[in-house]
Amino acid sequence: MRVLLASIYPFVFLLLFFTIPFDMYFRALPNILLVVLAVVFPFIIQKKHLRKLTSRSSILWLCFFGALLLAEAISGNIMEDMAILKKIALALALVILYLPIENFKKLYKAIIFSSIAAILFSLVKLFLLLNQGYTFGFLESATIVEAILVDRIYLGFLSVISILASYQLLRKEYHPDNRYYLANITLNVLFILFIVSRIAIITLLLIFILSLFYSKKRGSQLLFAVGGIFLIAVLVFVVNQDLRKKIFYAQDAQKNQGLIANTMAYEPRTVIWDCAWKNVSGTGVSLTGMGFVGTNQKMMDCYENNIANPVKSKWFLKQKYNVHNQFLDTYLGGGILVFLLLMISLGSLFFENRKHFFPTALLLSLFCFAMVENVFHRQIGAYYVGFILLTLLINKHSENEKEVIKGEIP
Repeated sequence: MRVLLASIYPFVFLLLFFTIPFDMYFRALPNILLVVLAVVFPFIIQKKHLRKLTSRSSILWLCFFGALLLAEAISGNIMEDMAILKKIALALALVILYLPIENFKKLYKAIIFSSIAAILFSLVKLFLLLNQGYTFGFLESATIVEAILVDRIYLGFLSVISILASYQLLRKEYHPDNRYYLANITLNVLFILFIVSRIAIITLLLIFILSLFYSKKRGSQLLFAVGGIFLIAVLVFVVNQDLRKKIFYAQDAQKNQGLIANTMAYEPRTVIWDCAWKNVSGTGVSLTGMGFVGTNQKMMDCYENNIANPVKSKWFLKQKYNVHNQFLDTYLGGGILVFLLLMISLGSLFFENRKHFFPTALLLSLFCFAMVENVFHRQIGAYYVGFILLTLLINKHSENEKEVIKGEIP
């Protein structure tokens, strides 16, 4: 029986990651798969598997979550913040649930197929809407935006991870499968540009620059990087009117005020982060924080009292924008000690994986998206954070994946 369960278990895990983007349509399925994994886990886990979590980084992440629970209990916010705490616990649970599985290549392929399925689903739905007479424009048509499978920031996050997974599976020598991974990289890059996911575009550029530090031929690659970035930027700006509008905010009422003024006027995060900093300044150094729900309430108070334009204030209150920065949210919600443990945990992961491109690029991706999004406030965010954590915490300890973990650019 144990052998049978051990053979089925990896496929359940892979199916879980494949179905994550479709949570809106199959909401119960990921939860069912998680329950199956949790039930089977005790029957197949072995002592040797647990040794994968003996690294310093693993202990630090457990300490981070433990400190967060303690801070929440002391401040009396643990019950009202339970929904978010469950998502953080989910990311760490995925690491534990993956311990009995040895092969990372299949997990990378699950991410790749998941991104392809999400892209195809989104494009087909967009095509159907366009046939119904809707005008294409991500910045002007809420219907078109809603046609995308999930929020653009998470589709962009998935595409970035899929690109890195494809790169990691590429072989230095010729192999027929390389063309499929290259095709997936091309597809996801084009899709990121198509949906105008700014943070995904910026993350890809930073990853490309990061790759120069892992290359033996930096001179030629630096020239290629500068030229490639320039050509892509020119092409995207010429072809994609949405991106020009989104970056320069060339609205009629503000077109003569310049880039900085327009950005401040039309980028919601400038208002959101301003309110977040007001909360940081107002609370001072907090040991236990005000809780995540309490933080969101403070943000609502700021929108109501500090936005002079009543229409704009009403819009922010209606949208109930959170901090949109996981680091600020962790400090405000959990306090200074929890925040420091989070930063130390990320720093430890970087220190342990800094010699290899793939894990460092994954960590950079997590950092970039966490800078503009509360990744633990959405279940899909918790899943992808869990993927990155299990890859960084477990992969380097798997003797069967030595060829996968190298990660240097040829």
